Amino acid sequence: MTRDVDLVAMIHSDEIDVVLAALGTDDLYVNVSDARRAATVGGSFNVIHPSSGGKVDVFVSPQGDAFTQSRLRRRVQAETFGVATWVATAEDVVLAKLRWRLQSRSETQWRDCVDIAKVQKLDDEYLRKWAPVLGVEHDLGELVRAISELD
Repeated sequence: MTRDVDLVAMIHSDEIDVVLAALGTDDLYVNVSDARRAATVGGSFNVIHPSSGGKVDVFVSPQGDAFTQSRLRRRVQAETFGVATWVATAEDVVLAKLRWRLQSRSETQWRDCVDIAKVQKLDDEYLRKWAPVLGVEHDLGELVRAISELD
C-alpha cells in the first residue's frame, strides 16, 4: 500500500473543464494549470483535501497508450473503504511507478515499488514483458536484486 491514492485517468484536453468543475468545491484544492497541462501533454496533477491532508495523484494517460489499455484489462475489483471499485494489479502499479520514476528518480516511487514487491507475489513474466516496452528494464533488475537481498 502506498501513502496516497493514485488514479489513472484518460482525460482529453477538451474535457478538463468538466473534470475541474466536478472537483471545484471548497473542500478540495486542485492546481488548475497542472491539471490543464496534464490533460494536454500527459503527466499528473493532485487533488488535495486540505482539512484532512488527503491527496489523490491523478495520472493522465493518453487514450492510445498500450500499457494503460493492458492495465485496464487486468484491473481487479476490490472494496476500498467500503466502496466497490476497480484497482490495478500489483504488477501494473510497480511498472507504472517505475515508469513515472524514469525522469524524476523519485525515492518515494522506488520505496513504494520495494514495499509492494516485498508483500506481493508478482507475475515475473508480465513484468519482464512490459519492462523493455516502458524503458524500465534496468530499474526492474535493481528491484529484483533489492528484494532478493531482503530474503
